[in-house]
Amino acid sequence: MIVALAGHVDHGKTSIVRALTGVDTDRLAEEKRRGLTIDLGFAYADIDGQRVGFVDVPGHHRFVHNMVAGIAGRQYALLVVAADDGVMPQSREHLQILNLLGLSRGVVALNKTDRASPARLDEVREDIRALASGSFLEGTAIVALSCETGTGIDALRRHLGGAASSLAATASEGGFRLAIDRAFTVRGSGVVVTGTVLNGSVAVGDRLALASSGETARVRGLHVQDAAAENARCGDRAALNLAGVDIAEVERGDWLLEPALRSPVEQFAARIEVVGDFPRTVKHNAPVHVYHATSHSQGRLLLLDSAPLAAGDNATVDVACAKALHVKVGDRVVLRDHDLERTLGGGEVVDLAQAARRRGQARQRRLAAIDTLEPGQTLNALSRQLPVHTATFAAHWNLPQPFVARLGEKADLQPLDGHLLHRDLVAAVREHILTALKAHHAREPHGAGLEAQDIGGLDATARDLVLASLAAGGELRFENGRYALATHHAALPPEVQRLFDLVKTSLDSTQPPSLGDIAKRLKRPFAAFEREMRSLPAFSLAVRVSDNRYYLPQHLTTLADVAAQLHAQGPFTVRQFRDASGVGRNVVIEVLEHFDARGYTRREGDTRRVVGDQKSVV
Repeated sequence: MIVALAGHVDHGKTSIVRALTGVDTDRLAEEKRRGLTIDLGFAYADIDGQRVGFVDVPGHHRFVHNMVAGIAGRQYALLVVAADDGVMPQSREHLQILNLLGLSRGVVALNKTDRASPARLDEVREDIRALASGSFLEGTAIVALSCETGTGIDALRRHLGGAASSLAATASEGGFRLAIDRAFTVRGSGVVVTGTVLNGSVAVGDRLALASSGETARVRGLHVQDAAAENARCGDRAALNLAGVDIAEVERGDWLLEPALRSPVEQFAARIEVVGDFPRTVKHNAPVHVYHATSHSQGRLLLLDSAPLAAGDNATVDVACAKALHVKVGDRVVLRDHDLERTLGGGEVVDLAQAARRRGQARQRRLAAIDTLEPGQTLNALSRQLPVHTATFAAHWNLPQPFVARLGEKADLQPLDGHLLHRDLVAAVREHILTALKAHHAREPHGAGLEAQDIGGLDATARDLVLASLAAGGELRFENGRYALATHHAALPPEVQRLFDLVKTSLDSTQPPSLGDIAKRLKRPFAAFEREMRSLPAFSLAVRVSDNRYYLPQHLTTLADVAAQLHAQGPFTVRQFRDASGVGRNVVIEVLEHFDARGYTRREGDTRRVVGDQKSVV
């Protein structure tokens, strides 16, 4: 269990840690000189057979950014209030921050009891109860103690031991993430980073990425709660010895995570609450400091409604940051007012997707669909509106892609080319496409079909995914960039039939002549003839392989067979294809470039490989 201390400056947080662990967490020379905590301090102790870690945080309001960096949602809170001072500004602000970051368990230490009378102690207890009212600490134990006399230290130790014993093991489906709060080098070992494991688990030998740069590193060694370990899991405080990175590349605010889940964003939607004692309304574009685990950025609050927010209000807003943060859906953020230097509010990240129109109806429908932070329900709701890209959803929610795929199977969503679509959406898009094509064929019986962009009234991604699915399933035919019903056969216009009859003999070869040669043979003006020839591909009568050459489909298929036979023996050159096909060099290059453009072959230096479907060449 990790215990996060909180409370006003000089209320004795560091002294309590020292009394419980024997460790002075004020390690900096300036901290010792000034007699106050400036940066995070860490200590560990075995209490009632449980390994307990302590995160000592600064109490001074000027170091709230360091205080936030030490808090994580699964920690156990220890709010410290001095009996002589009573509840003070940072007592209140620190409790607000603990609430905003989602802590759910804790205890209050009423410290310095040797400095107060019994009547004063009763008064401060009442003030603490009033402070805790409505928070996760409402009704929690208040342990009276004095670090000077030792009174109450054993009682606090017993309380923490019992809390640690009752703490259930935390399971997390998410990928591994650790928010780095310290980075240093150890002689003989190299770079070591420390932080709290927010999600997932890690083992010695795993490869992780630094969120800031994407550089990968191997986990050479692990310590959990200051003891050597083979793995660390969600909620642990861990130190990771990394191989493959330099200390200059790592600093507080960076993250270690699984490489596939790295997806930095500069803007996200969050469901926030304005703290109850905030002294003024929050207007659109308000400047704020954004705190996310150990990360910090300046930013602005972009309201989705024109009305400003008042103290105690809840709202979904956009948070625009000056630098990219590595937030995930469900993460907690704290917002501090830029001018007042006090906590404004905070809450949960609900969406990382960027919208063309922040206040548009499509955005409103999307955010309304995210009424729960349960991934399966959200996936189901979003997939009714638009295709959900599986890899993007997984990265935004910090989930493995196979887990998201299983969520899709459970909800009976249809997987299409890396996306998940609700079957109602697929049915609606399919009906729209078929209706549009039927109407087009009725209007233009000679037409070969419609290009994808001409089928209007649909989201482009949904349209293209369903079109490809219908073509693969045989309901549609896709030829020369146009879609048609499989049952539709375009009637040849008389002028196209006459043209084809004129040129068919000339094209009936594995090396047809150029358009210029055919035009001369037929004694036709070249410009007009070139325009007329463009009608043949629309009816699948010929394939235009270059600006000046057309092929009959069957001859291109024959040449594609030649390429496949060469590929079976390895990559092949232009000369090898020329010799095998019997086609002249200039024409061979035109054919191979056509194959490349259609995705049938891929050029790799001076050779080519077959990488696509033979049907694509015609």
